[in-house]
Amino acid sequence: MEMRHLRTFVIAAELQSFTRAAEALGLTQAAISQHVAALEKDLAMALFDRGPRSVTLTDTGRRVYEHARTILKLVDDIHQEAGQSQSEVSGTIRIACSTVPSEWLLPELLVKFREIYPEVRESVSVSDSTAAIHAVESGAAEVGLVGELPRAANLCAKSIAQDELTLVVAPDHEFARRKGIKPGDLRGQPLIVREPDSGSRRCIEQALSKAGLATTDLRFSMEVNSNDAIRAAVERGVGISFLSAQAIAREIQDKRLISVDIKGVRAIRDLYLITDPQRLPTRVARAFLDFVDDWRRSADGQAAARLS
Repeated sequence: MEMRHLRTFVIAAELQSFTRAAEALGLTQAAISQHVAALEKDLAMALFDRGPRSVTLTDTGRRVYEHARTILKLVDDIHQEAGQSQSEVSGTIRIACSTVPSEWLLPELLVKFREIYPEVRESVSVSDSTAAIHAVESGAAEVGLVGELPRAANLCAKSIAQDELTLVVAPDHEFARRKGIKPGDLRGQPLIVREPDSGSRRCIEQALSKAGLATTDLRFSMEVNSNDAIRAAVERGVGISFLSAQAIAREIQDKRLISVDIKGVRAIRDLYLITDPQRLPTRVARAFLDFVDDWRRSADGQAAARLS
């Protein structure tokens, strides 16, 4: 019996839904089903009555739920008793990051994290989403920041921010003089894209596909694994591209790049913090994960305040 299976079971029981439990825990629905099935196999009994849209506890499941809550509470108490003060946390955390989060999200997090934990150092590797996810799976990195949901059921993924990819062109491009364009206007345009394993590229392809544009309708003039190189190429008129609105805010403000609206196309994606729950986190990794949870709650609260 594994602790993560108990935690998944408790959340699913409280939400009465594997789907909502997956959203709450940052896992796939398949992973939730696997965790519950593993626990049921360990106990040799069914814990849920499964309906088409919800799940309810069996009589046995209700008894197991009460015990599971007690066990998890005791484990949390042990962690709190064994916790160290912030000043005692030191060492290195290994972070795998895809390109877009490395340009604006990770720096924002690290500035605030270092204010709290000045003795911690970060070892950061930047690649595409696929490579960053693999680094966490293999144990080469303790945490990852990526722009797409991992397919691996054994990884935990939490959405901590959102990013919008916007079409940008050079100031002298024909699109720069228009208030907006239609999706079909992209046909024939030299489009500079990231490599196929990039999460941002998949996000763009999916957004354009919803608008009726297949990849065969587009002219991919260049593949580049660097957003800085793409940014420079667009500024010089080599082609047009989709880049993170957060990462190019200064270029847009200085009018070195022009953002172009496309009717009916919004390429918005979640940015995820990923971990392998099967590996016991180091004190440094636990401090970082707790910090990100606090940062996300604070950011959500500020957003709610702006909307009220």
